[in-house]
Amino acid sequence: MKLAKIMSAGAVTIFWATCFQSTAQVQGGIDPDRLGAIGDRLSQIRTTLEALPAAQQQTLSAGAQNVLTLARNWNQTVTGLASLTAADIATLGGAASLGRPPLGPSFPAISDPSADFSSSITAGFTQSETSTAWCGNQVVTAFNDSGSLLETLPIAGIGLSFSGAAISSNRGASFRDIGYINPGPNVDNFLQGDPVVTCVPGISPIFYYTQIFGSGPANAPINGIGISKSTDGGATWGNPVFVAQKDGRTHFLDKPWHAIDPTNSNNLFVTYTDFDISGTSCGVNTERTAIELVRSTDGGVTWSSPQVIVQGCFASPTFLSVQGSQIAFDSVGTVYVAWEDFSNSSGTTRDLKIVRSTNHGVSFGAAVKISNVTYTGDGSVLQGGIRNNEFPSLAIGPTVNNATTLFVVWNDGRNFRPPDLEAGRYGYADVMLGRSNDGGATWLAPLRVNNDPLTHFVSGRLRGADHFQPGVAVDAAGSLGVCWYDRSTDPLNFMIGRTCGVSFDHGVSWAYYYFPQNWAPSVDVDAFVAQNYLGDYDTVASDITGATLGFMGAFGMVSTGPDILVPNQDVVMFAFSSASRR
Repeated sequence: MKLAKIMSAGAVTIFWATCFQSTAQVQGGIDPDRLGAIGDRLSQIRTTLEALPAAQQQTLSAGAQNVLTLARNWNQTVTGLASLTAADIATLGGAASLGRPPLGPSFPAISDPSADFSSSITAGFTQSETSTAWCGNQVVTAFNDSGSLLETLPIAGIGLSFSGAAISSNRGASFRDIGYINPGPNVDNFLQGDPVVTCVPGISPIFYYTQIFGSGPANAPINGIGISKSTDGGATWGNPVFVAQKDGRTHFLDKPWHAIDPTNSNNLFVTYTDFDISGTSCGVNTERTAIELVRSTDGGVTWSSPQVIVQGCFASPTFLSVQGSQIAFDSVGTVYVAWEDFSNSSGTTRDLKIVRSTNHGVSFGAAVKISNVTYTGDGSVLQGGIRNNEFPSLAIGPTVNNATTLFVVWNDGRNFRPPDLEAGRYGYADVMLGRSNDGGATWLAPLRVNNDPLTHFVSGRLRGADHFQPGVAVDAAGSLGVCWYDRSTDPLNFMIGRTCGVSFDHGVSWAYYYFPQNWAPSVDVDAFVAQNYLGDYDTVASDITGATLGFMGAFGMVSTGPDILVPNQDVVMFAFSSASRR
């Protein structure tokens, strides 16, 4: 639960009044200088992102899209904030306790739906885009959270945060929301989401949390990727540290991912996309995108200079862009980085690629194509106004005959693409699995993971179903777990459910697990998140220690009921076993 949520109603008022005491004595409410500085910085970010071609703007991460939305709405927001007094703000807290019980032992609640919009009827407490790390008894789930922005905005002497987390000390049986992730004492700091969390096993596991991170004033902005560290199982987090930073006027570092070297836990690797409008690499007025890598060999204290894995210039004849990297290690420390290529001026020609390093990232081999990609929906949005992409989700399997098995999942529109007057063709999304049995050198033909019929008739018209944003993991027994959003139970392809599958034969056959509820998509209800926002990903986790088989996968669902002011997205955990088939 959020910091305000875990207090009594009286304690909530005291907490908010204390947060505002220093500014209220002078200003009566939120410091107008702080609001002005935030607005200037957001305006600068907007200028940078809107300078990108439309095709590249569509591939910006959910975190970047949210910041852009916030920037576009800030003038209206600040007008309202400036009118609030300290007494007004003291009345605006979260809920006092978790509003609803878990759905069952396999579906513990992570965020509290009764707190949605409790501080604002138009914004706040939308949670999404989850990353989970599981180290024995301790589990941390990180997520984007617009409520964290509402919590940190009024507090003097700290930065802003768009990120939260929940922790479990009983292997995911129940969770406690720990509130916003600490943005540090620099008021220019802004944690902007797209979280990835990992852990190092031990008596007290160490957890790392990476995300988009900005700082500096508007006239000298820094855009980069930040990392935060917890040494108490995720309960508290140190101040964020830049792992990479560039001039925010000409660069936006986006879509971070990170991994820990299993042969040396002090070796941390982070990849990200550099959206570069500096004109120094591809020529004046030509945008560059690059997947870059930085590394730390001292547990995240210091970081290397960026190393370019792949880059593209948005210019004729290819108009190449790259985005959506994921990085992973195998058991002997070989490094793998996968991403998606976009080419032609509209970005509709796409494929997935991967590179490998056998010398701990000093150098990488040539890129290998995993598969061509057929875009989903109309190329950026699914039915119901849900933004979607085809970024790869990468997992490392067992080593057989000295060769590492790799798995990549993504959603793909290749199997059923009926004509559509708006989209040309609508690509119904299926979950596809790519497999390599030789450490990524070659890839087998992709397999379809969901097993429902490709088509069905509704009122005499042929329709399909969307299955999207899959995550993948491998457990200690070598079983494969995949989870995704699933519309196959709704013939009209509108309501959303959640399905997970376990495979014991590298994806040839599957046992399926189904979440017991469906819900309607809820877009454009929170002024602090992008209009078509659901998120970009939800990871699936296995126990790093190997003590427990099976998987956990948090995801965003929309809660409804008499205690819900406005339906929006909250986070629930889906835990499922690999011990036996169901």
